[in-house]
Amino acid sequence: MTAVLVTGAAGKVAQMLRPALTGLDVRAVDAREVTGWDGADTRTGDLADPDFTEGAVEGMDAVVHLAANPRPASSWPELRGPNADAVANLLDAAWRAGVTKVVLASSVHAMGGYVAEGLPAGTLVDPAWPARPCCTYGATKVFAEAYARTVADGGGPAVVCLRLGGVVPRPTDTGNLLGWLSPGDLRLLVRSSLAADVRYGTYFGVSANTRGVFDYANAVDELGYRPESDSETYAGDVTLGDGGLCRWSAERAGV
Repeated sequence: MTAVLVTGAAGKVAQMLRPALTGLDVRAVDAREVTGWDGADTRTGDLADPDFTEGAVEGMDAVVHLAANPRPASSWPELRGPNADAVANLLDAAWRAGVTKVVLASSVHAMGGYVAEGLPAGTLVDPAWPARPCCTYGATKVFAEAYARTVADGGGPAVVCLRLGGVVPRPTDTGNLLGWLSPGDLRLLVRSSLAADVRYGTYFGVSANTRGVFDYANAVDELGYRPESDSETYAGDVTLGDGGLCRWSAERAGV
């Protein structure tokens, strides 16, 4: 049985992912108390602490890394520990422990600058374009992807970086229609990533949204991801939003 470490297990995304990991030997960790993971080995600690991280990865075959400070308006001091130090600790510890696969939660914010600038009609953000974060949070995700690349290229675990969109049960405003990832598609994406024969790659984690702006074709081709949801289903029920990706960066720029 494959042993999988899930970080950020107390968070909302991890809770939505949990049904996809049925049948696996799961260890669930978080800086907060972990609940709702019946049958899992649950642990509480800070991944920025190398000793805790070493123990967390011991005996694991794979890691699904979801732990982070997810707030775009956070300052660098608030982001550094959970989004930079913890990522480096985790990837290094996973390498030493012989973990074979890491599924790393990045974010569409790593490429949100293209959306903020405005895209020509019909143009999708290509995952192969240079990173262009829309905020400091997005910049920490770019760092995580780059660090993961050095680990994968250096002989460490294979790493699949998933630039996740907004993972919520349903879109809440028009801005969500661009990069929504349904809970069901999240589960399909992570399971596909765990099974894929990929040494390293970056992929947009979004549903098959009619109004989507992120090209997920390489996730289809290389991971076998087949999204089933479309935010357009809810387009008639959502409230009016700014239509953008990172409200905080737009407000900071005065737009």
